[in-house]
Amino acid sequence: MTTSAKPLSVAVIGAGMAGRSHAAGYRNVNTVFGAGLPPVRLAAIADANTALAEDAARRYGFEKALPSWEAVAEDPTIDAVSIVVGNALHRPIAEALVAAGKHVLCEKPLAGSLEDARAMAELERSADVVTAVGYTFRRSPRHRRDPRPCAARGAG
Repeated sequence: MTTSAKPLSVAVIGAGMAGRSHAAGYRNVNTVFGAGLPPVRLAAIADANTALAEDAARRYGFEKALPSWEAVAEDPTIDAVSIVVGNALHRPIAEALVAAGKHVLCEKPLAGSLEDARAMAELERSADVVTAVGYTFRRSPRHRRDPRPCAARGAG
């Protein structure tokens, strides 16, 4: 499999603990998965706490820190974005990013309310970009539903 020459430009919105995990993941993606993936350009980390954003950008090798998610949405050089902020903020940010033509990875839980989650699911259906929810255990064999009753599998 050949690697695309055009880098995928990524940003993270939210520079707290979970945002830093996403930043570290982007920094390391080519070392873990490598072959066949495009090179990743670490474009920006955005946070209302600019000192936190600047520190995270420096630590994880991102080109710049931005003071708001709106600045990420407005940047035409950014292709894909992780939303890693408070759950109630996910919907307006995701809507703006999708409208701007950016691929979106939204950290779990998807939204702060069922109404917002439904609206975001509907947004995905009509989006011309890739959207996803970051649920890291979804493919873990340990977390798959076992159809056997609890007693049959040695649980509870």
